[in-house]
Parts: sequence; C-alpha cells; structure tokens
Amino acid sequence: MMEKSQKYPDVTLLNPEGAVIDTYTKRYLELGHRFYDLFKHDLKNYQNAIFMALDLYQLKKEDKYLSMVEEASQKSLEHIEAIKEIEPFVYSGGNLGFYSFYACMNRIISKYPDREIEINGNDICVFADSAFPKLFDLMFQITLDNETKHKISFTTSEFQEDGLKKCNVKVEIHNFSIPGNALETILNEDTNSVTGDRMSLSFYVAKMILYRYSGNLKLTESTKDKTVLSVTFLSADNPVFNSNR
Repeated sequence: MMEKSQKYPDVTLLNPEGAVIDTYTKRYLELGHRFYDLFKHDLKNYQNAIFMALDLYQLKKEDKYLSMVEEASQKSLEHIEAIKEIEPFVYSGGNLGFYSFYACMNRIISKYPDREIEINGNDICVFADSAFPKLFDLMFQITLDNETKHKISFTTSEFQEDGLKKCNVKVEIHNFSIPGNALETILNEDTNSVTGDRMSLSFYVAKMILYRYSGNLKLTESTKDKTVLSVTFLSADNPVFNSNR
C-alpha cells in the first residue's frame, strides 16, 4: 500500500476557464446520448429477432423457432442487466477537479484484499471528475468474470504533448486476454456502436468517460499472457488549471 500523497490533496474542486467547462459539458451530454442510443439500438435488435422467430413459428410450427425466441429474450435480459451495471459510470462525475492517483488507488485497493496489486511511479495529479477513480475500479471488475485472480500492475508517468503536460497510467493485467468483441471496442477509434456484452460495454464507457475530459484509453499489448492498457489524462500542472488552484 502506497503512502498518501503529500503533494496533492485527495480532491480539489476548481472552476477553470469557460472553454474547459464548455468542452466538458458538451462531451458529458454526448456520452449520455450515445449510451441511450446504444441501449435502444441493441434492445430493438433483440425485439426484432423475437418477432421474426414468432412469425416463423406461426408459419412452420417448428420448435426450433421457440428456442430462438427464448435465446433472444435471454440476451435481451442480459443486455439490460449489463446496462444497469455500467450506467452509474456513465452518469457519474459532474464536478471537475484535481484528483490524486495514489489517494484514489488506496481506496480501490482496500476493496480487493485478495488481489495482487503493484503500483510503480510517482503520484500524479489529474484534471478529471468523480468518475476518475471508478475507471480504475472498472479494470478490476472487468476481470472478475474470470475465476483467476489476475495480478494487476499500475505504472504512472508524465509527458509533454502539443504543448500540454499529460499523465499516463499503464495498466498491466497478467494472464488475461481480452475477447474479440471487447478488443474491437478498444481498437476502434470512432466507436458509435458496440456489442452488448458486459466487457465491451465497460471498455466503451471507459473510453467515453475519458474522452469527456480530453483523456483516452488505448490497447498497447494483447497476448494470452498479458493485456496492457494505456490510460491518458491532462495533468493538473497545466497553466489553465494552476491559475484556479
């Protein structure tokens, strides 16, 4: 367990320049609309499959079409349950501020005493909202469907890009590989639709939450032995934020 950061408080709320708030608000609303459209689109597909199978059963009286109805109905229910689990991540946030990575991770680690967790690098302070710690909690939850308690390593770093200071967290999930559907969700830079399985939805929402405050999620390695994700945020040590601290 790492010591609490002395450089940064847990959370410091701020009121940055209007352009920053306007961009955040626009993207926050965009995520909500996309999530609703995704939910509606997938449910409509399942509904169409049910109606089609019922029509075929009425026409041919073959039991296999009733099995198709049952399968589509089950998938529809699973999709609704997945949406219910992911929805809090979509609509969390709303208060922009400075977040200490170490402080967030201390709280998350305490929830998983049976997991092997490694933290490397210095503490970083990011400009985000209250969904920030939940994103890393999501990394643990994504692997819970598998009985293996995968080791997870987090490594922090900072860098300059386009005149801005940014923070990066490399997330290594050992002995874990991402299934094809979820993998496609991460690799697609312009994802507007996604399959309804829980892992794909989790990655989709993670990408969109990061997007709303100019962050991103990328896959840098995917093998049977290890999955490596790169999570990038704006650093709090940028002039536009420092003037409000």
